[in-house]
Amino acid sequence: MVETEKRANLDDGSYLFRFRSIRALLDDDPQNGGFQELEKQTIHFAKPETLNDPMEGLTDAFWSGDEVLWENLFRHYALSLLWYSVEWQLSKPEEIDRAKVGAWLTEGDLPTDAFRELYREFCADFCAEIDSQELAKLLARGKEPLRRQRLTNLLFMVHQSAVSQLFRVLKKHGRTQAELPGPNGADQAKVVVQAWESMTLKPASDWPVQHQLEVSAAIGNRMHHQVELGMLSRADDKNDTRKLIAIISRFPEMYVEAFLRDLHFTAWRVACFSRRCVNASMWGTYGHEHRGVALVFRTTERNGQRFFRVQGMHGTGSEGQELEVRSIDYRRNPPAFDSFIEIGRLSMTKLENTWMKSKSGVLSVRLREIAGDTEAWRAAHWQKFLEQVTWKHPDWAHEDEARLIASTVLAEDPAPSALEYDFSQLEGIVFGMRTTTEDKLRIAEVIGKKCRAEGRSDFRFFQAYYLPQKGEMAVAELGLLTFGETTS
Repeated sequence: MVETEKRANLDDGSYLFRFRSIRALLDDDPQNGGFQELEKQTIHFAKPETLNDPMEGLTDAFWSGDEVLWENLFRHYALSLLWYSVEWQLSKPEEIDRAKVGAWLTEGDLPTDAFRELYREFCADFCAEIDSQELAKLLARGKEPLRRQRLTNLLFMVHQSAVSQLFRVLKKHGRTQAELPGPNGADQAKVVVQAWESMTLKPASDWPVQHQLEVSAAIGNRMHHQVELGMLSRADDKNDTRKLIAIISRFPEMYVEAFLRDLHFTAWRVACFSRRCVNASMWGTYGHEHRGVALVFRTTERNGQRFFRVQGMHGTGSEGQELEVRSIDYRRNPPAFDSFIEIGRLSMTKLENTWMKSKSGVLSVRLREIAGDTEAWRAAHWQKFLEQVTWKHPDWAHEDEARLIASTVLAEDPAPSALEYDFSQLEGIVFGMRTTTEDKLRIAEVIGKKCRAEGRSDFRFFQAYYLPQKGEMAVAELGLLTFGETTS
């Protein structure tokens, strides 16, 4: 609870709370987490992969396509593998994790005509060896779409053929001396896809058939992980072994991850807040074990929505950008979306030529779902993006989180540096139950200087404490602590 005050109550829905350590707020030591956030009036927007929830941004993506889309997926897989192999060859073994798969690539993005010819030769050999046309037919007639585990499992089965053909072509053209022979996985892939179809027609249990399919595929994928661990545990040179594993075993998963990362939605960053500041667990986790503070930010209301203005986001002017305050949807499963239809980061020309048109010029029947009403598709695509970036598992519901999303089509990274806010947007600061007097005075000194500079006299300080009568945390405003007195 928050004690009732004459001024605006912190529970009225106008405020967001951001828990911070004293070091992050006051210290000038970026290498050790000191960013002078209070003095600089900055908020760090994090990449989703750096957050403490491994399911951040996870989606229930599925792949459902006709023969055109599936055959183009195999062709695109070959393109991504060829491009990755260049970086793989140049990478030192101890730096192989820096080599990234780029699913954004199209044939037209290759740097030279010679490179394009190399790709066409490799792609033709790979597709012929796995009989991609027949495999695409089998996949197109499947009644259940492939989700992440099954797609990864399928690519595992054809990957050794891909690697073998790749290094044969590279050696033929003098681009490597290595050879990586491998078995043809086409027959295995066809058998497994046919088994999936049979399971769909005759489920083995009352459990939803889609779940049965994904679980069986996940078991196979985990076996690959165990083989990798076994190889590494027995290796004398683990760096060399890790590099070899990256291209012969890890690539299918990296490709699927890159597909989901590079092709669907614009890159995004997030700043996380809570709508409450009286949860002891939140203070312990994010408030430096109650030794830090909670910054109290004032939001603005317009048409029933809350907004917060920031400056410094790429693609915005000197006035900054108003970001909508997004509530978190706590749910057990991530939102589902149709992966082929949500390819939103390519131009329509690249989308059509790379994914929606066969080598012989046949258009995918699913192209009309995008091109038929582009505006409606864009609106639905944006809504899918918001669903992806604003869901969390109910295990996190105690955080009562709201967030700001930084995203723009004008830059690959919308906020590589911390974004600034106006001092008027900072309503006040809540001290934690363990915040030291010395740290409170350091904070008060910074705030006092800012208040004098802007002629402000309404800044508010609060103290968190335990209320035994109700067995819960509470917050009291420190009415006698004003900016004038803190600097005397």
